[in-house]
Amino acid sequence: MERLTYDFCIAGKHCWQVKGTDNLECGEVCKSRDDEGCNGCLIADAFDRLAAIEDILGDDYDLGRLKELLQADREGRCVVLPCKIGDTVYDIQMGKITEKTIISIPFLLSKSVNHLCLHAINNRDALTTIETENLGKTVFLTRKEAEAALERVEGEEK
Repeated sequence: MERLTYDFCIAGKHCWQVKGTDNLECGEVCKSRDDEGCNGCLIADAFDRLAAIEDILGDDYDLGRLKELLQADREGRCVVLPCKIGDTVYDIQMGKITEKTIISIPFLLSKSVNHLCLHAINNRDALTTIETENLGKTVFLTRKEAEAALERVEGEEK
């Protein structure tokens, strides 16, 4: 996404400007746009984008941590886990939905192998390894998804 802003210095002081506005204020830019007004205004676009970013981040974000995560993602060092330890997953087995609790999420990342799986236990503490490729097929992160999949399977069998 192209930046809408750039910084520059005036008399040694740091300043920001919205690209394409010649440092005009929003009202001045919108007035110069005749019938279009604020529609498509570069300053309004910059504020809309800033507001969207703030909505995503919330009020308590740590800018340093955000930069660290972004850098790690760019370098291929981030892994987004499908769930967290303690979550319940819903496994379809023999026409029934079985609840299981995630107890660990082991993964192997190497030059030739990228493997992530889930270890879960059922209500009798029996351990199961769930391959992540089965998520959305036979194992689901919500009961609603599992019920919908079970209905599809039952409908196909009729």
